[in-house]
Amino acid sequence: MNKKILTAVLALTVTATSTIAQTKQLSAPSKTETVAPTNTETAPVKPTNNSETNSPLITPTSTQDVIPPDAVVKKFKSMYPEVLSLKWKMNKQSYYIAMFKNKVNESRTVFKADGSVIREMMVVPVSELPTAVSDHLTKNFTGKTPKRCELIKTESGKIVYTIKYEDRLIRLDDKGVEVKSMSEMD
Repeated sequence: MNKKILTAVLALTVTATSTIAQTKQLSAPSKTETVAPTNTETAPVKPTNNSETNSPLITPTSTQDVIPPDAVVKKFKSMYPEVLSLKWKMNKQSYYIAMFKNKVNESRTVFKADGSVIREMMVVPVSELPTAVSDHLTKNFTGKTPKRCELIKTESGKIVYTIKYEDRLIRLDDKGVEVKSMSEMD
């Protein structure tokens, strides 16, 4: 029942927003305009201007939300076919960041505009860290419990684990060796 209500509310919101967008003369969309898709089946396409598209523009929910290019959406769909929630952002380097949840975990993936993947990041439980990483944490952080652990896979395929404690953030490779800077990750 809740799913039906949510779908109805979403449909009304999209309809209302579409009506508003059609009645106003909107300029060409900026890179901060967005659509909040409920799943990856309806991911948005960034129009170049109102005359080139039949679909109305939808007002962004945040000044940082974006509509990624088709190549990015296509790559995302192929990598993550079963996403429960999805939000797009753009970072300072003009890379597209998909922040999403799937059945397994919470994740982020960074894409170039051509659809190539820069970095994948996913939350992992402490129990799933490699033995070498767990051993390093046990030896160097006795009595402390990590607040968050992430697996980061770089463009080159290198795996790095980011472990956040209350007072410190550390990065370890899969052998338990500390990675001092982001540039060492690639």
